[in-house]
Amino acid sequence: MTGIIETKIFAEFVGIDGALVRREILVVRRNADQPHLKDFGLTLEEGKAMLQRAQAEQTQFQVEQCGMRDRECPGCERRRAIHDYRTRSIHTLFGICQVRAPRFRSCSCLAPHDTVPANRLMTLMAGRTTPELERVQAELGARLSFREASRVLDLFVPAARPHNHKSVRNRLARVADHIETKDLSSPHRMSRVGPDPMSVFIDGAYIRAAPGFQTRHFEIIMGRVETDGRVARHFACAPNISTRAADVIRGALRGQGWVPGRDITVFSDGDPALRGIVVGAARQQVTHVLDWFHISMRVRHIEQAFEGIRQFEPDLKTCLLTSAYCDVPRLRHLLWSGYVDETREALRLMSYWVRSAASEHTPEINTKLKRFLALIDELATYLRLNQASVINYCQRYWKGLPISSSRAESAVNALVNARMNKLRQMRWSPRGAQRVLQVRAAVFDGRLKSGAFHLAA
Repeated sequence: MTGIIETKIFAEFVGIDGALVRREILVVRRNADQPHLKDFGLTLEEGKAMLQRAQAEQTQFQVEQCGMRDRECPGCERRRAIHDYRTRSIHTLFGICQVRAPRFRSCSCLAPHDTVPANRLMTLMAGRTTPELERVQAELGARLSFREASRVLDLFVPAARPHNHKSVRNRLARVADHIETKDLSSPHRMSRVGPDPMSVFIDGAYIRAAPGFQTRHFEIIMGRVETDGRVARHFACAPNISTRAADVIRGALRGQGWVPGRDITVFSDGDPALRGIVVGAARQQVTHVLDWFHISMRVRHIEQAFEGIRQFEPDLKTCLLTSAYCDVPRLRHLLWSGYVDETREALRLMSYWVRSAASEHTPEINTKLKRFLALIDELATYLRLNQASVINYCQRYWKGLPISSSRAESAVNALVNARMNKLRQMRWSPRGAQRVLQVRAAVFDGRLKSGAFHLAA
């Protein structure tokens, strides 16, 4: 009596005629006399072999059943003669399937009607790669480097030959072009449109350019669109490509239910080019809110510079200290409450006293005063250029509304830094970066799923 355990795995197929076909998929043998933990259950290689064999049997049976339906003439319902058989190779997620497909002769009854019968086999095998394989390779290529994505696929997915990083890149490009085409051609969604304005958080990031490009780095425009009742929609666009950044943002707005005339609130760091892109996408005026984080950091620099000056308090004039003591602690409160004019007046007074005392102290004190003066002038200029975008942040904060573009910063980390910067210092062409970003944004939004590319609705 031997101690060998044998497990046979079969697959049963039921055709259109009701006949049952049973085919052996895999035989697994284990030694019961000398058991070991490594033999517990199925191994990875056995699982891959089972999936590959089951996929091969399933696809061949499917081709045979579709061939049986195509063989019936739609005009007279007689069986057509078989001309010959051709072998086709289809790349699937579980390996390369080689199927044997028949070709049929035309029936004589179709000549008077001048019609061509529907070919189910041509529809079934319309391509060399299944959409599911393209989707999985595109998602892995967007999350990992192309070579790492091919290694991951080789580790878990059965294949007749190792996956190629060039195939991952090329299939990601096809998926990205498909997503971009659908986004640009999507209609306005009139349903579930709320009355509140939509929020657009926009920012930029720089990545290294491929050799031969005009500069060493180029800027990626990215961000996210948010509205009540919908999942946030990410967008990204590289320069010098056929698709404009305004078109990409317009597609993201339409995907979130925006219609012309609906209010849009833009959050940015004050760069007029970023706000102009959103205006060009919406073709209407938008409400711009200056990011509170950038304002707060500029005020913080002034506070730190003033703390450095206070160590020389006995050597400073009383008028300078009095003005600084009164105005520096007020800056943050004034801006938090939206009092831009009072803030600019306080900055003007501080600048006047610092300039008047700049040449009456030691070189060490003058260096700190010059630095303090430069920070005051920078904040004053920043507020002058963006005065209309400074709001009552306190009131908006207590209403639960956003007051900063931190969501755009998170989009930069999610879309760009984790894939194109930091540990992966690759060089990119604008078109290659655009394709990776399109797929990566679709992955984060959940628009890339179940073998089909869905718009966020």
